[in-house]
Amino acid sequence: MDLIAIWSGKIIYLSLRLIGRSGGTLPGYVAEKLSPNLLTRKLSGLSGGVIVISGTNGKTTSTKMLTALLASKYKVLTNPTGSNFTRGVVASVVINANLLGRLSYDYAVIELDEAYAAKFVEKVKPDYSLILNVSRDQMDRFGEIDYTAKLLAKVVASTTKQVFLNADDKRVISLQSAANCPVKTFGVSEDLAHIFVSDDELHSKKVSTRQHMVDAELISLEDGITNIKIDNLNLNLKLNFFGVYNSQNSTAVALVAESLGLELDNIQKILSSIQPAFGRGEIINYGKQKIILQLVKNPSGFRQALMGGQQISVDKIVVAINDNYADGRDVSWLWDVEFTNKLNSSRVLTAGSRAYDMALRLAYDEIRVDAVQPNLSKLVDGLKPNEKGTTLVYTTYTAMLRLRAILATKTKVERV
Repeated sequence: MDLIAIWSGKIIYLSLRLIGRSGGTLPGYVAEKLSPNLLTRKLSGLSGGVIVISGTNGKTTSTKMLTALLASKYKVLTNPTGSNFTRGVVASVVINANLLGRLSYDYAVIELDEAYAAKFVEKVKPDYSLILNVSRDQMDRFGEIDYTAKLLAKVVASTTKQVFLNADDKRVISLQSAANCPVKTFGVSEDLAHIFVSDDELHSKKVSTRQHMVDAELISLEDGITNIKIDNLNLNLKLNFFGVYNSQNSTAVALVAESLGLELDNIQKILSSIQPAFGRGEIINYGKQKIILQLVKNPSGFRQALMGGQQISVDKIVVAINDNYADGRDVSWLWDVEFTNKLNSSRVLTAGSRAYDMALRLAYDEIRVDAVQPNLSKLVDGLKPNEKGTTLVYTTYTAMLRLRAILATKTKVERV
């Protein structure tokens, strides 16, 4: 039955690609219906093992980083489109299996949504897990963040060889007690703690600092260089990624890679060469216009993205907010983001299905909005490719996908 499921999934995937669709989940949905235990059987035979990456923010970029690092020595299976539900993982298995249904890979690096990570580990016990952070996110799906932490505790408890935890996130480090295997930790130096504040510390006058040593530490961010210390050795990275939070992600990923036997020199070289994942600081050239797409989906991630945006010069800022299921129906989280003095552009626009809500939110921070455009096609039409400039777009997930699709009809956009 596995082979029939794989062939069926492959046919669906190829058909979708022929009509210009990504085929990110439907092949997995069909294959799983035909063979419910396909995932368990196919991932159990990997020589290196299964690595699960989860948490609120940074999953897709961290997955891309770790995949690139391991691919320098091994064959690595991953779910590169950011389709991080279980059926997205099944789709990756189906697409990458050969016609005999075999997976010729050493490792699987799997990005998983927090809720689906808990379901995934019921089918596949990961050899390694990396938990990045726990922040308030899509409260209509997850509820309070303590519930999200409980979901991730199931991932930690199911991991068989090594767990990697963010020591600066109190909910993440508390998961150490759930581990049934060795735990390694990563964090940032005391000098940087004020940059990486948690939701709990946002309005606090004092940022808490951890009380114990970590296995990997982000030491400094100076002149565009990310300095990381692992085993008393320093890595100096010139990252191509948007935002300081990716320096924290690279610290976590470097620790995992080093623990799996990669040399630090190679880790430094490879991390400095990786380009952003789609929609995560992705740059799209549209004539003379440079468009930067930066995904935002919760208060913590938006705050970090705004910090990154202040480091670059832009001519126009667009905040594109949709409220589809994948974005989260409840957009009240936007009121927990401080925008005052954070949008360094003379022109600010809002877009998407909640464009007017976003304009109202900015008005309360006394930010003038030059235009409100719910229609994303019309928004793109207003970007003049013959005029040189940079447009930074802060965008929710489905708005980002729609913008990429529209731009793909007008210019070159990486297909995912």
